[in-house]
Amino acid sequence: MANLEMIRKMLKPSTPTPNHLRTLKLSFFDQLALPVYVPILFYYLPSVKISCDKLQKSLSETLTKFYPLAGRFSEDDDELSIHCNDEGVEYIESKVNMDLAEFLRTEHAPKIDLLPEMDHLPSSPLLGIQVNLFNCGGLVIGTHISHKIADAFTLATFVKEWAHTSLTGTLKAGSLPSFGHLSSLFPTRVLSGTTQFPSYIINTTRPKIVTRRFIFDALAIANLKNSIEDSTAIRPTRVVLIMSLIWKVLVGISTAKNGHSRDSSLLFLINLRGKSNLPSLDDDGLGNCTMYGIANMEARKDEELNDFVKLVGNTIGDTCVAIGKAESVDDISSLVVNNQRKVIEKFAQGDEIDVYPSTSWCRFCWYEADFGWGKPFWVSLVECDAFEGISLIDTKDGDGIEAWVSLKENDMAQFERDPNILSSTSKLAFHSFG
Repeated sequence: MANLEMIRKMLKPSTPTPNHLRTLKLSFFDQLALPVYVPILFYYLPSVKISCDKLQKSLSETLTKFYPLAGRFSEDDDELSIHCNDEGVEYIESKVNMDLAEFLRTEHAPKIDLLPEMDHLPSSPLLGIQVNLFNCGGLVIGTHISHKIADAFTLATFVKEWAHTSLTGTLKAGSLPSFGHLSSLFPTRVLSGTTQFPSYIINTTRPKIVTRRFIFDALAIANLKNSIEDSTAIRPTRVVLIMSLIWKVLVGISTAKNGHSRDSSLLFLINLRGKSNLPSLDDDGLGNCTMYGIANMEARKDEELNDFVKLVGNTIGDTCVAIGKAESVDDISSLVVNNQRKVIEKFAQGDEIDVYPSTSWCRFCWYEADFGWGKPFWVSLVECDAFEGISLIDTKDGDGIEAWVSLKENDMAQFERDPNILSSTSKLAFHSFG
């Protein structure tokens, strides 16, 4: 993709961060998060109302409320705090020498160069924004945020506030949720090796991994639900249903490849907000506030979709019940640590078992991000070549799901030809993002 020109700068909060807010301690959840940047892309139709000056001004104003994003990791305490020094977020404007429609028709969309390149170093910005302007007037806004300070909820909250400020010209009245609340409840601690991800988890020297997007529309999901409900009383959510179907297909691929079935685990992140009965744990605290749920399937033959749906649904339900029963912050910390340790132990078994990480970004209102020229016509994730996994996000109508699946090349070839996938996804499913 040819970029005609680029403007690159560091955007700082419009007013300096007060001295008493200059240091932010990370939380225990932040400490456990992988040191990677999390991307998302917002696509907008051509409009005469697009103003990059407006985007810059509103971003600077929004950063006064989200001031840690303009800071840097502190090198004095092993990066367990952020120096909120207003160094700024990386901001790039890129003019693209093609029309947006043409770009989306190519097999390279969406490419990583719609996003700022970010390296997880102490001196690196925690947030990068790239505004991509196409010849036709179309626009793509790419955001890249450090996972060490933000989960999907935090990123969605930031985008919502930035868009509101750009659209209305004013910050929302009242105070926003605090970044420091979670760290006051869940301070960092000395971690053992059994609770920290080994470096090979995100090692890019392993076999080539490719990403494909699979679209499950509302009709396909309804048909899958009907097939489940006809034979059992289970009434799964869209997310549980699609995760279960993909897991079932992956187990089948593994069995065919190895000549026998193997133990298999599906990992998924559960948002703790709104699930605890502890009055001290806010429903909207910023930072990371998630834990792993772990669904385990022992080596067996000819498992039906019902079995996977029941297992995933029950695991999520049981984990949420355990969170709700927690009587103290220490109880929640123990739940998080125990499941984190189990996840690490599964990865440590290497090729003896199959482990599939997954996450859902559904129901975060990504499509409401109106900066002043209308809502996005598409919101997308990007390719992942660092590790295998499954990421789900809503389609624009809110009733379907886009599944972004990253697998080894040979496994992907089998996955996209599987009858369960062919019968449940649209023709757009096989657009290549590898």
